[in-house]
Amino acid sequence: MKHKLHVLSLLAFTLLIWLSVSGQANQTAELVIGISKERAIEGKRYDEWLAHQHIAFRAIDLSTVHIDALPDTLAIVHALLLTGGADIYPGWYDQIADTARCGVFDRWRDTLEFEAFRIATYNGLPIMGICRGLQLINIAMGGTLYIDLPEDTGSGNLHRKQNKGWTTHEVSIAGQSTLARLAKSTLQLVASNHHQGIKTLGNGLIPSAFSSDKLIEAIENYPPHNQFLMAVQWHPEWMEYDDQLSGALARAFLEAALQFKAGQD
Repeated sequence: MKHKLHVLSLLAFTLLIWLSVSGQANQTAELVIGISKERAIEGKRYDEWLAHQHIAFRAIDLSTVHIDALPDTLAIVHALLLTGGADIYPGWYDQIADTARCGVFDRWRDTLEFEAFRIATYNGLPIMGICRGLQLINIAMGGTLYIDLPEDTGSGNLHRKQNKGWTTHEVSIAGQSTLARLAKSTLQLVASNHHQGIKTLGNGLIPSAFSSDKLIEAIENYPPHNQFLMAVQWHPEWMEYDDQLSGALARAFLEAALQFKAGQD
C-alpha cells in the first residue's frame, strides 16, 4: 500500500512538473507586443493596425501597468510600440519656460514611457514610435522639439488643421535608409495631426523622411546597429489598411519582434 502511494505521489509530482514546463512553453511560444497606450477608437486602434498583417500576437497596454512592474512586464515582451498622444512635458528637454505654449500634459505617462524606452533599449527590444512616440525617442536620445510648429516655423496648417483635425500631406523618403527599403515610392501621402516636431535630432539617430517645410518626419538608428529602432511623425494606423507604406511599417515591426523572439528561444 505504501509502495502504491509512493508511486502515485511520484506520478502526480511528475505530472505537475510537466504541466508547469508545458505552460511555460506555451507562454514563450506567444509573440507579445508592448503598446505604450492603446487608443479606444475601434478601427483606429494600434493593435488592429498590427493585426491586419495576419501575424498572431498578444498585446499588453503598458498604460495599465504600474511603473514598478515595468521591468517584469517588458521581460516577456518581444517589441515595444510607443504611440501617439498628449504633448510631452518640455522639462524633459530643458524648455520649461515654454510650458504655456504646450497642450495638455500627462506627466505620469511621460515617466512611464521614458522608463519603458530605457528598459526596452537595454533589453535590445525592437522599438517603433508613432507621432508622440517619435518625439519621446528623440528626447530620450538627447534631442529637442519645436514647441509649436505654426508659431516657431510658420508651417501653418501643414501638420494639423486649425480646428485640431486630421490632415494629410506628402513626405519625402531619404534614399539610403531602412524606411526607403519599405516604401515603394520616395514620395508618400501620410495622415497627420500634431503641432510639435523634432528641432534638434537626438544622438545616434538619422532622419529618414522630411515634409515640405523640412521637418524631420521619420528617424531610425544610425547604422550599423543591430537593434530595430524606427519612428514616424505621422500616423500609419490612421491610414487605410491597404496603404502600402502603412502595412510595410507594421510588418517590419512585427517581423523584427519575431526575429527578437527567435533569438530568445
